[in-house]
Amino acid sequence: MRAHELWGTGRFDDFMQMMHEDILYIVNVDGQQVPYAMSAVGREDLRDRFELLLRTFNVTHFELLGVYPEPEHITSLVHGIYHHKATGEILDIKVRFRAWFNHDKIITRLEEIHDARYIEAFERFVFFIESAARID
Repeated sequence: MRAHELWGTGRFDDFMQMMHEDILYIVNVDGQQVPYAMSAVGREDLRDRFELLLRTFNVTHFELLGVYPEPEHITSLVHGIYHHKATGEILDIKVRFRAWFNHDKIITRLEEIHDARYIEAFERFVFFIESAARID
């Protein structure tokens, strides 16, 4: 999918242009614990979330592992490696995305799905690195 390529190559503005202005972005991670992973409504709200993510992490690897077309949407599996800028800690994740498109191939709904066992570990990781960043 083109959106994966744009994100993975750091073309953030081009990536955001693929999002509908009224996009619904749903992620199954607690946004109170992990604010850059919070769900969003609208392109500007989503832009704020992703800009916070990019201020927090360097994306060093983003690989599309598979694309699975379904009747109403496309599901993809991605492997990402993110380095926390303040602590140097590495977040190595696999994430499923589901994307719905309009007739112009603009994404109208995007779901970011983390496995349940990953979510708890991810929240512990974020708590640890954010606490370490505040100590320095």
